This record gives sequence, structure tokens and C-alpha cells, in this order.
Amino acid sequence: MKLSLRFAILASAFIARSSAFVAPRVNSFGLPTATVSSSLPATLVKSETETVTEAEVRSLFYLWNDALATGDSRIVASRYSSDPVLLATVSDTPRTDFDSVKDYFDSFLLKKPQGEIVEGFINIGDGWCSDTGIYEFTMGATGDKVKARYSYVYVKENGVWKIQHHHSSVMPEEIALGKSITEDEVRGLFSLWNDALATLNPKNVASRYAKEGVLLPTVSDVPRTDWHGIEDYFTNFLQKKPQGEILESNVMIGKNWCQDVGIYEFTFGATGDKVKGRYSFVYVWEDDEWKISHHHSSIMPEGITIVNPITEDEVKGLFSLWNDALATKDPKKVADRYSKEGVLLPTVSDVPRNDYPGIVDYFTNFLKLEPQGEILESNVIVGANWAQDAGLYEFTMGATGAKVKGRYTFVYVFEDGEWKISQHHSSVMPEETSPMKIEEEQVRNLFQLWNSALATLDPDAVAKRYSKEAVLLPTVSDVPRTNYDLIKDYFVGFLKKEPQGEILE
Repeated sequence: MKLSLRFAILASAFIARSSAFVAPRVNSFGLPTATVSSSLPATLVKSETETVTEAEVRSLFYLWNDALATGDSRIVASRYSSDPVLLATVSDTPRTDFDSVKDYFDSFLLKKPQGEIVEGFINIGDGWCSDTGIYEFTMGATGDKVKARYSYVYVKENGVWKIQHHHSSVMPEEIALGKSITEDEVRGLFSLWNDALATLNPKNVASRYAKEGVLLPTVSDVPRTDWHGIEDYFTNFLQKKPQGEILESNVMIGKNWCQDVGIYEFTFGATGDKVKGRYSFVYVWEDDEWKISHHHSSIMPEGITIVNPITEDEVKGLFSLWNDALATKDPKKVADRYSKEGVLLPTVSDVPRNDYPGIVDYFTNFLKLEPQGEILESNVIVGANWAQDAGLYEFTMGATGAKVKGRYTFVYVFEDGEWKISQHHSSVMPEETSPMKIEEEQVRNLFQLWNSALATLDPDAVAKRYSKEAVLLPTVSDVPRTNYDLIKDYFVGFLKKEPQGEILE
């Protein structure tokens, strides 16, 4: 409210004071020429001309600064005359019209700059004035402070003072000596990168790197040498919700560059895991801010043998992650629990699943039974970068209420910062597949297994409930079905009705 009020008061004051001025002519260099009036005597023109004060000239800077505060490049560009020249601090391109001036401020305003004049010298001429000196900007987006030299030439245009010429340049001693930065400020640059991680937006993280930045990441063999490659890496990495902390830092400062090397530790919000790594950041001064020119991250050398210690209870807990994925009923979430080269030997399929699509395919059908598992007996072995859990589990099928026991083996490996299933072997209980005594209630339960297969709407799943030499005499077909293919063929049509059965007697 204060900003807009000051803007309005200053603007109206200048319009009022300028009502007697004759608009000056400007030459091709942006400098005013003598004003000539053919309709009024020169003495009358001179008597109606009012002289602008130094305080009023200085306040023109704050009109421009208030325009910056709006964050709107169009409002800033409107402070320039119709024939402007802008020689900007961080662009080699002269800006000589509204569109090109606006284009410059499209980028510059992202830093949320606010300026203050440190030292200034004012000249007042006939229909023009200038303000030259040193100003300092505070970048609201980063907290950085940047000094520069400035020259403004103002002219009257349609009764309003506008910027006809604006030249801004870096401080010469900074060019010779380099941008100054302290060791603590160098360490603080890590926080800017870490804050970008916290946004979970890979574009925000990639924007912390220099135009020719190089990233050698912890868990990828591919060097990332451009913006898109860096963004691609963090698209995956940010899914773990990482937050870093520097444990040990060693800083070196050079001319317009600095380096921070040491050890950091990440806590992954998605899993609670903690991972240490070695890091090297090389920063360069680019476009008025410090950017990451080189970032090398690697695992701890002693951790290559044992990447992540794990207890027996934690190994048993990995089953819960897989079981929770089953509860989502999303086959892709279940398949995501398997490693890149994971192998699944499932309970009710003869086909080994050794890739992601194959694992997804198996669980697409299995999840129709709404399974939830419970470990009945567990035997754990922990190795270097791997762990094994083998024993007995029991599933309750939510779709039918049926309970099924099985034997399991899970082999886990530590991959991309988390434990994944490298090998999963599941089989029926051997004694349940050999000749054995069966009770009446168990016989009735066999119907539930068949009914559960119907619920999958998968003719293969139903046909597999029949023995190798089974005979099916179906209700709505005169054709006896005496082999697997004929039984499956019948259920292709029958399952379209989405049948579910109940025994009445």
C-alpha cells in the first residue's frame, strides 16, 4: 500500500510540475537537443519553463525501483522513454525499444531486486537531467547484495519524466579482483541447493547449476552436462524426498570461483534411510549470482563393501513394504519393489518373470484376489549389500475370504539408495500337493479357490484349477471340455458375465 501510494504521489507531482514544459527533442544518442517553438516567442517559452530540483531528480530512481518491486516487467519497461537505450549489467545486448527492455527485466525480476543509491551525482539541463553514481541491489530471492555503477539520463515525454538512457556496469575492482565471498558464505551456498531439493521440483534444482555445469551424481554412471540432463537426474532422485546436511567441509576461494569439498549425509523422507557421501562443489559467479559449475558426489569408499548396514528385524520389515504395495492394488507399485534385474518365480504361474513388464503382468491378475500376507515363520541372513528372508507366509484373499499358505524366499539387494527384491521364489506347501487326508470343510473350501479364480476374470486362472486330465461338462455348452485349451475356451465366454458362486447345500 505504501509503495503504490508513493508511486502515485510522485508521479502526479511530476506531471503537475511539468505542465509548463515543452517536450524536448532527443537525438540518436539519447541526448536532448535545443527546444524550438514556432508558435510562441522564445522569451515566453523560457518564462514558462520550471527547473527540476535535485531531490526530484533523485526521486525518479525510486519510481523505477518501485516499479521493480511490482515484479511486472511491463511496468518497469514503461518507466523508459519511447526511444530508450538500456545497457544492462548482465547482458551484452543493448535494449533499444519497449519489447527488448521488457525482455531483460523478465529474467532480472525473478531475483526480486530492490535498489538503493549509495553515491550519486546529479546534473540538470534544459529539458533533461542525469543521475550518475553507485547503487546496491538486494536480491530478495537469494539475499545476495550486489553493487554496480549507474548512469540515468531522464527526458520529458508527454509531460512525464522518463528514462531515455540507462547504463549499468559491474564495479571495476570486482572485475580485476573477482567477486568477494567469505568461507561461511561459500558453505551457505549448499543451503540454497538443499532448499531447492526441498521444493521437490527438478527444475528448481537444475536452476542452481551454471549454464555449462557438470554433475557427476552418486547413483548414475552418466555425466550430466546440460540443464536437461541435470533435471532428468533429479526427476528420479527427488522421489526419495532427500534433505542433506554437511558433516565436514573444506573451502577454497579464488577469483570469481570457490570450492567446497567434504562429506554430507542425506535423510530420505520417503523411507527414513540415511546415506553418507563425499562431495565436491565448484561455484562460479554467473549472471550476478553464485552457481554450481561442477558437482561430484560419490559413495563412501568403505561403504562400497557394506553399502547400508541392516538388522534382522529391518530385513523382516522389508516384507511389509511389499505387502503394503499389494494393498494399493496397483501392479506397478508392487513391481517397483523389485530390483532392476529382479526375478519372480510366482506361486501360481510356470513362467519366470525376469523383467518389469513380466512382474507387472503377474500382479495384474493376482491383485484381483485382494491378497494380504502375513509371515508365519522367518529365517534371515544378512550379507554384504544383500539380505535374505526365507520361510512360510499365509495370504488372506479379500475378494473371497480364502486363506492360502506358501513357502517363500526373498533375496534383497541395496540399489539406488534403498533395499529392493532381487529374487522372489514362492511355492505351495509340499504336503498339500501330495496325497493326504482331507476333511469335508476343506473340500468345500476348494470351491472357494475355484470361485476366487472366477473373480479374477482370467480364463487362464480358472483353467489352472482343473487337473491335467479333467473333464468339464458345462451348463451352457453341449461340448465336453477334456483339456486345458477347451476349458479355457469355455471360460473366455462365461467370465464376461462376471459370475460369482455360492453353495446353498
